[in-house]
Amino acid sequence: MPATPNITLTATLEDFTGAAAGSVANPAKLRIALCGFGPVLPRVTGTTMLARTGPFDEYSTGAALSITLFGNDQITPTGTYYSIEILDGEDNVVQCGAYIFTGSTTIDLSNAAQIVPGGYVPSLPQLKYLPCAGAVPGTIYTAPGPIVALFYNGVALPAGQALPTLSYTAVGNVATLNFTTQTGAPNDRIDALCVVT
Repeated sequence: MPATPNITLTATLEDFTGAAAGSVANPAKLRIALCGFGPVLPRVTGTTMLARTGPFDEYSTGAALSITLFGNDQITPTGTYYSIEILDGEDNVVQCGAYIFTGSTTIDLSNAAQIVPGGYVPSLPQLKYLPCAGAVPGTIYTAPGPIVALFYNGVALPAGQALPTLSYTAVGNVATLNFTTQTGAPNDRIDALCVVT
């Protein structure tokens, strides 16, 4: 059965006095784009190819916005996130942030945990950059938590076993590479950006 978007994102855009940030003539905007899929075509497996990844604008004249999105845990490849910009009625970018939405829920943007520089989300669960367990040379590596992105000697690998370049697939916290890691450099390693609680 085809999947349906699991996330309902709500937001109200106001200025610091509590007045609506936009008007009918000059609406404020919430600009959303899907990011982090790299060279792999983003999709919801068994349902759809995501042909429009943004940015797209939702207009606000004072009423609450309600936007339906596929959760990042529904989208392949792993490691996607949403970039969200807030623009006032004059098209000035007030702020921009990155978010990961998972599960099946309604999320008010004013309560959503933003991904911040340093690789973590400031509430549980957290994203951390950690080493994976597994032998070098090898093809299977285990992370301390569900894998969001994988790195070989510090270089991000694209997800998708069918890619002709170095890539991987991940199921939970286990990554399977489409190549064999090599010995020779003393720092050969696989690291993961993973969810830890």
